Amino acid sequence: MIGRLVLCAAIVVAGAGASPSTPAKAPAAIVAFHHAWNLLKTYSTNIAVFERQGTQTQNMTLDYSFSKPSNIDVRVLAGANKGARLEWGGGDAVLVRRGSGLLSILKKTVSLHDPLVTTIRGSTVNQLSFGAILAHSLQPGVLTESRGEVIDGIATEKVTLIPTHPLADGHLTREVIEISTTTHFPSRILGYEGPTLVRTIDFTDIRIGH
Repeated sequence: MIGRLVLCAAIVVAGAGASPSTPAKAPAAIVAFHHAWNLLKTYSTNIAVFERQGTQTQNMTLDYSFSKPSNIDVRVLAGANKGARLEWGGGDAVLVRRGSGLLSILKKTVSLHDPLVTTIRGSTVNQLSFGAILAHSLQPGVLTESRGEVIDGIATEKVTLIPTHPLADGHLTREVIEISTTTHFPSRILGYEGPTLVRTIDFTDIRIGH
């Protein structure tokens, strides 16, 4: 039997392959992110995720692959259900495979919003894509930009979002996207509920296909 597979994500948007129009007054780092997103066709990355809901916490490491328009393959490297794989090709269904080799025949299809494949904060698998993160950054709210931290030796630009409607944003009152000045893709995302850090997502080993 497949156990509860928890996938942590940063954002709440409609589609992973979205390519939204960038407002004229968007921060320069978001404009560069938008251009970089439009150029790529596929990418893979390792994602380390932490999430908190009340006194409950989750940690997970994922091998995440994406190809446009909206095909996602996720392998759980560490954390709950290590070794499980998820496949999403758009729409409202996710294919869950448990194990590899002969064990991979142990599979089931579930709703995108099934508790089996959502986080303790209710996020879904498609919300980890760079396209979804970009679309999410353009929701109603206040965006500001400043110099970010140096992450793995690479400088970043920090874009901070104060959402207009936190209740519609998973109760997050502040989100920070630290965008690499080299790749122009996110290196880290932080989410806060009031003063409390409730979500951290780190992207490493980003491999871009054009």
